[in-house]
Amino acid sequence: MIQVTIPKDKYFNYRECRELYKKLKGKIGDRRTFRELMQETFFYSFFDNQKFLGCIYFYEEDNKLYVNAFANRHTHLQNLKCFKMSLDWFNCDIYARSKHKTAILCLLKSGFKRIDNNLFIYERSK
Repeated sequence: MIQVTIPKDKYFNYRECRELYKKLKGKIGDRRTFRELMQETFFYSFFDNQKFLGCIYFYEEDNKLYVNAFANRHTHLQNLKCFKMSLDWFNCDIYARSKHKTAILCLLKSGFKRIDNNLFIYERSK
């Protein structure tokens, strides 16, 4: 069963999220510190049967909503499920940037369309 926590939750796994973010920061392509990430985004941590999977965060840039994520290895199917679930929390178009094949695969499987070399969109409005 998928469980979601946010930074304001009493049992939010801050340490695990911070360590995973620091480990994967170069691949994520986000220049913010983890503290800035907590303050400037809609941040979610995901678990499956009490096993920490990873994090997904949404942020505004140029009047558009973007999504980014990072996760533990060997959790692709669970992360795909979490990612698809999180897209339903917003009723606007969602953008994403990625150069990494596994992230691009996840975006495409979740309904995103490529609109530029490393830019993708999940269209909610037409």
